[in-house]
Amino acid sequence: MREMDARTKREARVAKGKARSPENGSNKRQDLERLFHPDAVAIVGSVNRKADPGKLRAFYDERWGAGKWYLVNAKGGSVGDVRIYERVTDVPVALTLAVVNVGTKLVAGVMEECGKHGVPYVLVFTAGFSEVGPKGAALEREVGEMAGRYGIRVFGPNTNTNAFEALPEPPRVRGGRIGLVTQSGHQGRPIVQGTEFGVAFSRWVPTGNELDLDAADFIEYFAYDDRTAVIAGYFEGFRDPSKLRRALEAANDQRKPVVALKVGSTSAGTRMAASHTGHLAGSDAVVSGLFAQHGVVRVRDLDELLETAALFAKLPAGTGPNCCLYSISGGSGALMAEVAESHGVPVPLLSPRTQAALHEVLPDYLTVGNPVDNGAQFLVSAPEADRRRVLELVASDPAIDVIVVGITGALGRLTDRFAEDLAAFADELPKPVVVTWNSFKTDDKGFSLLVETGLPMFRSFRGCFAALDAFAGYQRAAERFRHRRSLPARLPAAAREVMESLPPGPPRSSRRVLDAVSSTALLASFGVPMPAEGLAGTAADAARLATEIGPPVVMKIASADFPHKSDAGLVVVGVPSPAEARRTFSRLVERAREVKPGAHLDGVTVHQQVEGGIEMIVGVTRDPVLGPAIMVGTGGVFAEVLADVAVRPLPVDRRDAEEMVRSLKGAALLAGARGRARGDLKALVDVIMSVARLASACGEELLELDLNPVTVLPTGALALDSLVVLASKPAEARPPAAKKSSR
Repeated sequence: MREMDARTKREARVAKGKARSPENGSNKRQDLERLFHPDAVAIVGSVNRKADPGKLRAFYDERWGAGKWYLVNAKGGSVGDVRIYERVTDVPVALTLAVVNVGTKLVAGVMEECGKHGVPYVLVFTAGFSEVGPKGAALEREVGEMAGRYGIRVFGPNTNTNAFEALPEPPRVRGGRIGLVTQSGHQGRPIVQGTEFGVAFSRWVPTGNELDLDAADFIEYFAYDDRTAVIAGYFEGFRDPSKLRRALEAANDQRKPVVALKVGSTSAGTRMAASHTGHLAGSDAVVSGLFAQHGVVRVRDLDELLETAALFAKLPAGTGPNCCLYSISGGSGALMAEVAESHGVPVPLLSPRTQAALHEVLPDYLTVGNPVDNGAQFLVSAPEADRRRVLELVASDPAIDVIVVGITGALGRLTDRFAEDLAAFADELPKPVVVTWNSFKTDDKGFSLLVETGLPMFRSFRGCFAALDAFAGYQRAAERFRHRRSLPARLPAAAREVMESLPPGPPRSSRRVLDAVSSTALLASFGVPMPAEGLAGTAADAARLATEIGPPVVMKIASADFPHKSDAGLVVVGVPSPAEARRTFSRLVERAREVKPGAHLDGVTVHQQVEGGIEMIVGVTRDPVLGPAIMVGTGGVFAEVLADVAVRPLPVDRRDAEEMVRSLKGAALLAGARGRARGDLKALVDVIMSVARLASACGEELLELDLNPVTVLPTGALALDSLVVLASKPAEARPPAAKKSSR
């Protein structure tokens, strides 16, 4: 009851903060706006009593505002004329925030003092909690319970006050600012030091252990923050998928790009996956799928995070992808063109008119088609009007959207002049300019001038063109941003009957593989199309089914103990007659007992043989945080070898399913590559959506599902083989329907 009261109280505080938000676009996370702009702050913890009172006051005034902070320490006393209160409850004013930096075991007690004084927000600077192991985690839970008792929102623990500091300003703020969220304080420091490269930030939020407020809260905050144009983040993990989706939807709604460095990917093999889907769709793939749904730009290192986010902040929204490459060297231009092409960045030829005009001011022997080479000496020998003319001509060409200037090495007067020209002319051009400074020598005048311009600047061609490609990708993704509705979470009657009739799983196992009959019944209840089939318990049954279905048929051992039947030689294709079906039945049973003597055999399934078609794989895997995810890929026996897959966490819609299929290399097969018959894309999407509804309805009970192959025909699609893995339940937990089934 106490936990429910605490949660209700906390939610009421959040709702109250949101309710104060105007509807005209101001920050809708007014609860966090209040946190970041506190009326009064208690600084709880150790105090340097020998400090100079004036310096102490200046230090805290800068961060919290004059007259808005109060020192608290159990020993009381003062620093000069600055009083130190013994308890938070002694502070004579209403407090918005308490910053707590006391011993780990003392934090819960201070939290209680804050609760009694009505403090709504507490930042726990103290470390030594869940990040150090079970004992610390227990102390962290104690702090959380105390905060919950009083409805306090907790920032941290194991964080700092960087979120409240005034970040350095670059010489010029071009475009917008970056809101930075990091789950590691140290990893955020090199990002905000990007001000040395002319990058501007609105705020940096290191989230610490995220006992309460987490990265998703601050992504949502920045989505509505008027000072933030782009959201950048360093993430090690997420806790609440629904809250994370809500935050990303808010960023999409406000057209705030999110650039993310997500680390901590794990191998799917560590989860003991039984299915192809489980092996192919590891947790990192699920995260990438979520990011794809919301246009999140994923990067792989800190430099890329800073430079990509800076490009998004500075380049005008809607800027097209076509680049003109301009440098002082033909070699640099050639390398730029190659790197641009490798990243899919278009480098169109300049028009004949533009090229002719360029050769009026540049020597005829220089390349001007794109890349444009100015020959270096042009920068120091040509008059200013000619240097300006080159930039104007390139920027005016209708095929060009962006000018990329490559400065490969610092060359004194040459590169200084190049930077001077960009500083003088860039703002007058009708197209934006992006610069690379590839040299490690940054003490040149040219480098300083470029920083002062605020132009987007990169340290490598690779980083530059990867970011430009990501920018173009975001523009395309933004056209498809939408809120996805949750899929139905109720089992159809037929599916419920199957689930309730299942026996418990194996002893001491958390997983159970469904038998062929149960798998087929469950899939059919959700409309998954399958070929005609039957289960043969004897050789005579096999012959009868082969006659009814019509040869040739496919025969497979029916046993949950063989999740990958073809690998064990337990699948026979093209059985031509009932008589051969008899013999095949006996051979399959004999082979199964040879491979695994103790295996439980349900019999042999006899299937309609489907000729032709394109083999795909459709499945479900469960991420420990993001929950169930749908996977589609190029299928068949080489599914894991090809590893051509796309993954999306639920909920998904038909557009997601179509985008997943179209993203595959195997999509060319569906389109009729090399004279093949086209596959029925709509039918494949129908299968994907049926599986998605099944995963939503089964909830946590479904661990993995594998349809491999799904044969896509010119008309229709059929799931030819299936594997369904459910979570085990103890026998006493089975519902009454299980007893009825057993009679």
